[in-house]
Parts: sequence; C-alpha cells; structure tokens
Amino acid sequence: MTDGFIRECLQKKHFYRYADPLADVIVNVTNEGSGFPWHFDTNNFTVTLAIQNAEQGGEFEYASNIRKHSENFDEVTKVLDGTSDLVTSLNLEPGDLQLFKGRYSLHRVAPLSGNRPRYVAIISYVEEPNMVATPERAIQLYGKALPIHYQRAGMRADAFID
Repeated sequence: MTDGFIRECLQKKHFYRYADPLADVIVNVTNEGSGFPWHFDTNNFTVTLAIQNAEQGGEFEYASNIRKHSENFDEVTKVLDGTSDLVTSLNLEPGDLQLFKGRYSLHRVAPLSGNRPRYVAIISYVEEPNMVATPERAIQLYGKALPIHYQRAGMRADAFID
C-alpha cells in the first residue's frame, strides 16, 4: 500500500503521513469488555486493516461527516444518546481495508466479548506536514506525551518529563 494509492482514493492533493510517533502506525488491540468510546480523530484520515475479530461485538460504528462544516453539537448529542439515524455499523472482516475520515466522522468500536481480542492496524494521515497531537491529546489516548508533543505546542519538554 503506497501513500500515492491512498491519496488518489481520497482525492486529496495535500496529504502527509501523521508525524506523531505514538500514532502514525499502530496496531489497536481490544480485549473482552472493552471497545473504544465515541470520538473524533486528531488526524484527518485513517487507513485500517482488520486483522482479527473478537468472538462477539467490536463492530465499527460511525456517523459520517457530521463535523464537516461545523461542530454540529445537536447531531453529536443524538449519536451519544442513541437517537441519531446517521449511525452506520460495520462488521469488518480480517483483510478488510478501510479508508476513513475520522476527523469529521464521529465513530467508535462497540464493546466486545469473548476470549479472542480484536486486532486492527491503523495508519494515520493529515493535510498539514509534520503534524502531531497536543500533549493533552497524546496523554488522553496513549497515557503519555513525548518531547515532540511539548515542543510542537511551544512548551519546554524537559519541564514535563521525568
């Protein structure tokens, strides 16, 4: 899979790999009783490759482009309280490749059950070069922030790292 192929599929002229060392290419592992709560991505686009499904649950649910032109708080509220008719549910099978605009589409992984974990490879892309998450966002998602997160936020990294 090349960046050119992804760029052409998304029809984007300005397109860069996410420069965040914690989130540019990851394998997400979700175990029984977990999922991933409703959220928007920090990066613009993701490419996911389903590797292994859980025994039950773990569907990918999304409300496409509800944040495209505004924050759209009314529709976000409907998604969160379960009354939106814009939510689509996908059961991605191992080998399925998905291109997704996660910055604009509210999405989650539904809770799963069973002993078999869910594995998904995720590659992230952005529209601005050298973009990384804010320190707060990195800590929220990964439990830590690296010097690059603080530097890009204009903060002294050594003031926050043990």
